[in-house]
Amino acid sequence: MTLTVVKPASITDAVLINTDVAEADYPVWSASTTYAVGSRVILVSTHKIYESLQNTNLNNSPATATAFWNEVTPTNRWKLFDLSNSTQTTKSGSMFYELKTGSAVNAVSALNLSGVQSIRIRLTDPVFGLLYDKTTSLTSIPSESSWYAWFFSERIERVQHVALDLPSYPNATVRVDLTGTSTMAIGVLMIGQQKVVSEEIRFGMRMGIRDYSRKEKNEWGDVVLVERAFSKTRSFPVQLRNDDLDRVDALLASLRAKPCLWVGSDSFSSMTVFGYPSNFEIVVAYARFSDCTIDIEGLT
Repeated sequence: MTLTVVKPASITDAVLINTDVAEADYPVWSASTTYAVGSRVILVSTHKIYESLQNTNLNNSPATATAFWNEVTPTNRWKLFDLSNSTQTTKSGSMFYELKTGSAVNAVSALNLSGVQSIRIRLTDPVFGLLYDKTTSLTSIPSESSWYAWFFSERIERVQHVALDLPSYPNATVRVDLTGTSTMAIGVLMIGQQKVVSEEIRFGMRMGIRDYSRKEKNEWGDVVLVERAFSKTRSFPVQLRNDDLDRVDALLASLRAKPCLWVGSDSFSSMTVFGYPSNFEIVVAYARFSDCTIDIEGLT
């Protein structure tokens, strides 16, 4: 198994070529309009929603006047690009995004999916034409592998899709089409260039979660449970070639505070986590190879 990391490309107005997701959550902010406390607006330059903190709020830009405006969330169109799993872009039935970064992109991932039944990814170059076109069904699957489970057991909804087989063409356009239910939503849409961290993941990988739920006992001994978000934790034990130590050390250090997609296996979705390296340690143990442990803290 190969440990691969995908650093997301920055999505700007120039990169987002086209989409059918409207940016009409609230009225666009106007300098000539007086807003009351609690009024919400969209600032087009930041693609974010702001809420007024004061009455008679006139000619105060939400981008700079923090005493008058509170930032709420990105707009629905841009939520899937804020690199946060806790916000989702929603649209009934179908949606599409067309992106062109101006650099080679060979990885596309859609994370924190809800109600998505299929995803189609296309890569088109202005000179060479259509280079990649693949549709993947994301319908729910049985929780167990048996004929009884197929007909009678509960089904597990697929919450992510990762494509790492796109060809690299710097001038190509990526189009992602999603189809699903009336409550379809996506938390993160990420495109980027994948890099191999290690060609071998050793046995002993650890998987867990960090739970942020509240668990307290009251004065009578009753347990009060308040369910909140959690983040995945993954610890990858890998083996490195000593002639590759400098590259891996520099790569991991450069990603220390950046949310990236870490893919440990194509067979198990649980070995894929969207987060950042909380710690890594390299032990130069042998003449030709070294041991390394990479701890990844997932985003909620």
